[in-house]
Amino acid sequence: MIFFKRLKYTAIAFFIILSFRLVAEPTRVLTFDDGKAHYIIEVIKHITWPNEGQISHFNIIILGNNRGLLKALNNKTSTLIRGKGISVVQLEKFNKADAKVDVVIVSRNKSALIPEVIENNKNVLIINDGPADKEYLMVGLSIVRKNIKLALNRENLIKQGFKISNVMLDFAGTKADLREQLKDRESTLHKTRNEVEIKEKQLNELNTSLTKNKEKLQTIQSNLIKQSKLLDNAQTQLLSLKSNKAAVILELTSKKNSLLTQQKLLTEKAQEHKQQQNKLKQLNINIKQAENKLAKQVTELEQQNNVIALKEQKITVQRTLLYITATLALVILVLTFVVLRVNRIRKQANKELAHLNKQLYELATTDDMTKLFNRRHFLELAQRALNQVQRTKDLGAVLMLDIDHFKKINDTHGHAAGDLALIDIANILKDNLRNYDIVGRIGGEEFAMFLPNSDIETATQIAERIREKIANSSTSFQQISIKLTISIGLTAILENDDGIDSIINRADKALYQAKNSGRNKVSLV
Repeated sequence: MIFFKRLKYTAIAFFIILSFRLVAEPTRVLTFDDGKAHYIIEVIKHITWPNEGQISHFNIIILGNNRGLLKALNNKTSTLIRGKGISVVQLEKFNKADAKVDVVIVSRNKSALIPEVIENNKNVLIINDGPADKEYLMVGLSIVRKNIKLALNRENLIKQGFKISNVMLDFAGTKADLREQLKDRESTLHKTRNEVEIKEKQLNELNTSLTKNKEKLQTIQSNLIKQSKLLDNAQTQLLSLKSNKAAVILELTSKKNSLLTQQKLLTEKAQEHKQQQNKLKQLNINIKQAENKLAKQVTELEQQNNVIALKEQKITVQRTLLYITATLALVILVLTFVVLRVNRIRKQANKELAHLNKQLYELATTDDMTKLFNRRHFLELAQRALNQVQRTKDLGAVLMLDIDHFKKINDTHGHAAGDLALIDIANILKDNLRNYDIVGRIGGEEFAMFLPNSDIETATQIAERIREKIANSSTSFQQISIKLTISIGLTAILENDDGIDSIINRADKALYQAKNSGRNKVSLV
């Protein structure tokens, strides 16, 4: 309920500032076309194109004969929007061969051309100068009871890729638009959480697989050790058999050589030693016996060769098994590396998740620009502090602070200068905080402070000190010094206050008194 009250007050303030701006030009009478031109420029300021980075200059086409609006927009061509200029052209008929267009303002009698414009330009913003079908409506301008009314179709804008600022939604959106925007953010957070849960499940499965692979690796390593021992024994036996074979071959060669020598001697001395024939017969018998022995030894050597061949076959099989085992070990090492890599990714994902949770908390409690508490978190902390003050019956006060002529800064220097001014004032507020004070940004250029243990005199001194420091400071933007002032509403905490909302409303009244009495003041209620 408080949120929508703030929206109401923001809209009223917007119209008051607009009225002051219109009154500030007494030299000429403002027309409805001037008002429409002002609203068109404001819409362009608060809507972001999907191809914003490719736009160097905003090209505006008025589709239809509307000389008054053309003249009013030409008076605005000196305005810079996010550092980009604007140009305006009026056409009776849309031609896709014309220059690139970013904004098309459709007159009342040209609404039938909207589908053709959208078909030929996907990133064009359609602004209807009059009624239009909801199917094609993006932004509509109409005159109701001599007042200009601005209407937004958030669904069509989002569908075309445009982004709408919160300021525009606060001013021309609906409660349904705000709810849809909140649902979109919640949907994005939900998808992120689901992806994190899926990654955690995958990491658990990989950890289980790693445990099983470690057990298999240990089994294979034990088998590999056993095979290595068997291979060492077989190699030892093979070396022993080879050495025995070499000794037998040497002995056989020696005996053959000796036999040949004896046969030669017998042939040469056959005639001379006929008497020794008997001895020769005996010698022949001995030779035959020796040959039999040699034949037996040869047979034994052949058997040993067969045994050696079998051993070599076994060694070949064992070597093949060893290669297979080494390959399996390499595969397991690769799997281990992959699992360790996945575990590292899981740790990194956990760190990213913790960082995301921290960012979510900051988004939920802190204003992104000024780094002060946002409205919702400020109200929560202020309500807790109020309960403590009422429970201990201590003194306390609330300040409402609003930057003077903030819209003029945005219109003159651009929103970047306005953002820098908000940041500078937020830093001054933080520098002048006590440890137990609470400060937050609760609106566009509006801030609030809760001062526990402070009577009216102390709170007034703090408010005056803040006002003077801001008045004596300035914001530097693009080598331009922008002077700033601030109006402050002050109220004390009463015993019968039933909540922080009633205190803020009372401080708001004091703030309006300060505004109405000339600004750059501290007003007390």
